[in-house]
Amino acid sequence: MNLQLFTKWYAKYVLLALCCVVLLVVPLLKGPWIGSEPFLFSRIAELQAWYDPLSFGGRFAAYEWGTPLVLGFAPGILVQILPFILGVLSFLLLHMILAHFRQDLVFVHISLLLLTLSPSFIYTFSFMNGLCIATFLSLAAFYFFIQKKWKWLSIPIVMILPLFNIMLTIVFLAVLFLYAFFWKKDKRKWFLILLLASSAAAGIYYGYIFYNTGLPQSLPLEEGARFAVFQRIFFDLGSPFGLGIFISLLAAFGIISTWERKYENLFLFFATSFLFLFSLFRPEGLIFLNILFVLFAAKGLMRLAEIQWTNTQYQFFIILVIISGLVFSSISQMDRLTEALPDEAMLHGLDFLAAQEPGVVFSDYSRGVWINYAGHKNVLDENYEFVPEAAERAEDSQELFYSRDLQNTSALFTKYHVNYVWIDEDMRQNIWTYDTEGLLFILEYTKSFNKIYDKDGVEIWKIEQ
Repeated sequence: MNLQLFTKWYAKYVLLALCCVVLLVVPLLKGPWIGSEPFLFSRIAELQAWYDPLSFGGRFAAYEWGTPLVLGFAPGILVQILPFILGVLSFLLLHMILAHFRQDLVFVHISLLLLTLSPSFIYTFSFMNGLCIATFLSLAAFYFFIQKKWKWLSIPIVMILPLFNIMLTIVFLAVLFLYAFFWKKDKRKWFLILLLASSAAAGIYYGYIFYNTGLPQSLPLEEGARFAVFQRIFFDLGSPFGLGIFISLLAAFGIISTWERKYENLFLFFATSFLFLFSLFRPEGLIFLNILFVLFAAKGLMRLAEIQWTNTQYQFFIILVIISGLVFSSISQMDRLTEALPDEAMLHGLDFLAAQEPGVVFSDYSRGVWINYAGHKNVLDENYEFVPEAAERAEDSQELFYSRDLQNTSALFTKYHVNYVWIDEDMRQNIWTYDTEGLLFILEYTKSFNKIYDKDGVEIWKIEQ
């Protein structure tokens, strides 16, 4: 592998062009509507109020308001273009950060190449989600933190960071602590200033939320994957934006190659250990863990290319397999995002639902945000942390899914003033085991429900009053 290619004057421009191409694939093939977050942020960007009349039938709008406030200037446009812009800017920021610490262009450029191909980077900046703005702000805060003249700019950034993603803020401050206390000790006082500023801003904002809602809660809605450690860490095993297997293998080789000088790199080793442990419990840690793994992987790839192999063909084969694996992980992430729900059938169903008279729609909690986007109230959605009656609603929803008692079902629908029921093919496959189970039987074989939409696996039933 000719590493000298990475020292050419045009190398950084080629890498920047590659970054743009990679980040444009998913938006061009799928569009901005991936998962639930683009729908949520677009809707509450137009809401701009502390009361949400649609989620859970009406609730205090206890959201991380940073992203919706940014989108509020032009929700329809920014939800489509902002992730790409922030991805390119984050790429450039990381380039400047790496150049600040290392003058080795080979290392810097290989790191940027691996970052661009990493599933975590592709996920974060391919569509509007709760990570893209927070990740960009974290990189910007770190860049200014390591400067002398402009370090004061890191203060306003860390003060607004909790409004975008509180868990990412906690991870960022923890990494900044390790950096200031185990590498650049002259930054300790400045870190304490940032910590106080960010804590004060987070305390005021979340204190107001706690005052109106109480402490956050959790529901066992996805309990099955709680202890699947490797599925939480590695993208290839199921994590939405986890580490790539081949980047991890290269990173392990890079860590081994630098282990003899471990006491010179205490920050890197402590930060990597902390982020790995944190990621076992919260996925936000994977964003920064991926960046550190990319740095170790760049070191590992350089070391692998520099080893004097007795058989150069074997060396070429090993490096080719690794590079192919890196590209395959990237393509797999793009494919996963382009195939993500909602699909075309669901989007058409939402368009039909949006044209109906507003009411309460019962469905799986994962459809709740889409239902709100269509202008209807839901019974339950995934933003349940600050909803006091969320546990009761989750229990009643399970009762509705599996009960064949019409009287019981009708009582629960009356309790939540339900007007419509949304069923799609994905729900049929994952909630019920046969076509006449629970709610499916009641919808099909009783006269209380009228099917008003049935196309490509999406069904919308209206409750006859």
